[in-house]
Amino acid sequence: MVRVDIEFDERELKKLTDALKHIPKECQNGLISAINKSVKTTNTTMQKAITQRYNIKKSDLSKSVKFNGYNSNNLIQLKLATKTTNEANILVRGSRLALVTARSMVSPKQPKNHKGKTMKQIKRIAPPKVKILKSGQKIFAHAFVATTNRGITALFSRDKVTDKLIMRRTLSVAHMVRQKQIAEATQKAAKEALTKNVAHEIKYRLQKVSK
Repeated sequence: MVRVDIEFDERELKKLTDALKHIPKECQNGLISAINKSVKTTNTTMQKAITQRYNIKKSDLSKSVKFNGYNSNNLIQLKLATKTTNEANILVRGSRLALVTARSMVSPKQPKNHKGKTMKQIKRIAPPKVKILKSGQKIFAHAFVATTNRGITALFSRDKVTDKLIMRRTLSVAHMVRQKQIAEATQKAAKEALTKNVAHEIKYRLQKVSK
């Protein structure tokens, strides 16, 4: 897993600790709450930015989605702050994504039926297309969609030397989050969320103890 570096302004956190230092318990709870709310908001913004640029569903990023024969659970996970550590992180799986057809990046979704066709007819079959970015797609002339004996339907090619099937892969989610516009949107969301949540926690905690 790769950790997404979120730059929280220490001055904002200091505002909270200074305002609530006379009530240590509320100070700690407020700090944890502000950090965790901010990380959750940042994560939501980051995932939205990813799905706007790349042809991948939000449910494929953070839900417990299992593709047939290919486990793809929790590509993005949150590690929230606790009473023992005032630190929260967004963890992203770093391995490149397999081009399984269930991801909706590959067309066609099922292998072409060559039964009864001549070699000439087979060669005329349109090659598969892969759409990684929302803005366009790429033709893979020397690849094909196939289903393995483990039930994985994906884009494959053959090794020129060994003739073995090679499952084709694309960018990792870790690579996607480093893309300039996505990284900028993530940092902007983190800054704005922390400012808002610190102000809220200070007001809420002070009102709570004054009752």
